[in-house]
Amino acid sequence: MRFFLLLSLIGTALAKDWAVIVAGSKTYGNYRHQADACHAYQITSKWGIPDERIIMMFYDDIAQSSSNPFKGKIFNKPTASGTPGVDVYAGCKKDYTGSQVTPANFVKVLTGDTTAPGAVLKSTSEDNVFINFVDHGGTNIIAFPSGTMSSSMLNNALKTMHSKNMYKKLVFYMEACESGSMFESLLPTDLNIYATTASNAKESSWGTYCPPDDKVNGVEIKSCLGDLYSVNWMENCDQVGKEETLADQFTIVKKTTTKSHVMQYGTQTFTSDKIGEYMGDSSNNVTLKDESPRKESVNVRSRDIPLHLAYYNYIRADHSDFATRQKLADALAAEVASRQKVDNLFHTLATNVFSVEKFFQEANTNGECLCCDKVHEAMYSHCGGYTDYSLQYSRVVVNLCEVSTADVIIQELKALC
Repeated sequence: MRFFLLLSLIGTALAKDWAVIVAGSKTYGNYRHQADACHAYQITSKWGIPDERIIMMFYDDIAQSSSNPFKGKIFNKPTASGTPGVDVYAGCKKDYTGSQVTPANFVKVLTGDTTAPGAVLKSTSEDNVFINFVDHGGTNIIAFPSGTMSSSMLNNALKTMHSKNMYKKLVFYMEACESGSMFESLLPTDLNIYATTASNAKESSWGTYCPPDDKVNGVEIKSCLGDLYSVNWMENCDQVGKEETLADQFTIVKKTTTKSHVMQYGTQTFTSDKIGEYMGDSSNNVTLKDESPRKESVNVRSRDIPLHLAYYNYIRADHSDFATRQKLADALAAEVASRQKVDNLFHTLATNVFSVEKFFQEANTNGECLCCDKVHEAMYSHCGGYTDYSLQYSRVVVNLCEVSTADVIIQELKALC
């Protein structure tokens, strides 16, 4: 009995926690995603996961952006005048940045493929893995700075991890519009993978700490500082420490994320485990505490954030500076025109391919869609790619692929673009 107890204790001592944290966007208008990702890094790092077991992917164009009033700093939470706030970018690890932030490299990181240009998971069957992805999404896709990742591509990577015995248990937190579609009816319940998402398969996620609540130490950031789901789970971590269970955190985050439906998928038999068993090293007792209460804030549907920012940039402009106000008015008008152009593109695409508009209804999110993957690629090669606004029409692509072929849809798309 003592021998088996000793073996158990040795196994526990050798077990390690790993984290993969990804922000899949670029440009200052998406400030919130890199703020979320670096905040997640601060939690996992201070909770005891060493840098060699944390892999970070983010474009890294926010901290030094000419639009950033705090050069070299990023904040995930507003503060009042006289309160400097917490710079989540300080020490934020960089494994993959710029053009290296791709779906292919994400898969290589997850599956331990050493042909990747940076660090990859080297976890074993004794280890726990925590994955956090933050960005835009659509029906069965999530976005990267250039290109998209399909739900089948992601779930195949997770299944490969399982077949290679790369974890004991895996926890996945995903922030994206329609993020539920990445797992619903796709993620098996017997892989020891527990996933939660910011929204269900059919709705937008929401940004938070948006203008006019975007001030740090009294200075306007001019972008949303975080995403509602992500801020809720991370501020919960900061407040309660790593002893809380996965189930309790899910309940709290679901209650506080009032603008979308927080969901859970996969294996739910180990949600009584403590969050620190995945986001931290169980041998490290350091806790990160932030007792300041979550303040009510302006929350904006993710699809509408570019329009919201353009509007606030205009109304905040110096009334005596006519040239600047005109420039910002033009930018606001351009955003409205861009949305109208996208609306027209997908309405025309749907009617040209099948002569009806039922394709704007909810899409079937079950299963692999190779036709969809080809059409999404064509969107980038012929139409300049998706935006956070146009990603909502990925459901049109899914619906059209059920009644037509990729070749027909792409031919129409080329003509329209």
